[in-house]
Amino acid sequence: MKHVFWLLLFFNVISLSAQDISGIWQGRLTQEPGGCFPEYYIELQIKKFNRDIEGVSYDYYDTTKFVKLNFTGTIEGARSKTIMISEKKVLTERIPEDCVPCMKTYNLVYTRRNNEESLSGRWVGEDMGTIAGCPPGNIYLKRVAKSAFEEKKIRKTILAHTIYVDEPDVKVAFYDNGTVDGDSITVFFDNQLVVSKKGLSLNPINLDLKLEPTKEHQMVVLAETMGTIAPNTSVVVVTSGTRRYELLLSSNEEKNSSIKIIYNIKKTSESESKN
Repeated sequence: MKHVFWLLLFFNVISLSAQDISGIWQGRLTQEPGGCFPEYYIELQIKKFNRDIEGVSYDYYDTTKFVKLNFTGTIEGARSKTIMISEKKVLTERIPEDCVPCMKTYNLVYTRRNNEESLSGRWVGEDMGTIAGCPPGNIYLKRVAKSAFEEKKIRKTILAHTIYVDEPDVKVAFYDNGTVDGDSITVFFDNQLVVSKKGLSLNPINLDLKLEPTKEHQMVVLAETMGTIAPNTSVVVVTSGTRRYELLLSSNEEKNSSIKIIYNIKKTSESESKN
């Protein structure tokens, strides 16, 4: 009977060591107040060599705004199924200018339930190039078959309109164009997130913006969902002082649309000059 007990204990100890965690893991990463986004996506591409691991990670809001890093790690304890991963170097950086990549260390636990494998735990980190700590958070991932960065192309941002306004205070309203079919958008203004994954309808999504004289402000609209009728189309109404513009934007999985807004009373918009 003792032999059976020790045999079962032995197989329990080596269970994670024998388990091949190589592959692609995707999920969500949360961050306590003070980070660029309170929640965003994470993908780990793991290669296992005995008890050591290495690979690349993608921290991303979407596949146009991400940080790609390499990492190394170890399987710390087979019985507790604990994995330690440390990011080492930024390979690619495509994030807003005021955001700093965070070099993170993950303390993960492997679980398997009903044939679904997951990694979950906590993370801490430091801002790249400093010793300042990033706000920490939680992480949860599941094993998947394909990388998000293999399935989707990096979206291009196309300038759709350039307008001039005569007042620094600008009101912007977003509506669905025509039939309300489930389109949703995310909007960045000068690389700052101002609208996050909101659905378009006949009721406006409203923004109040403050402009600086002569600066070329940029508003970028991303299609989060295409609705039942592709592409994602929206009517954008921009009002400032005596100026009012009604603009049509179209976005999809390959391109974002942008509007350049310039506060300069001496100019007229391209659309006005044609009238």
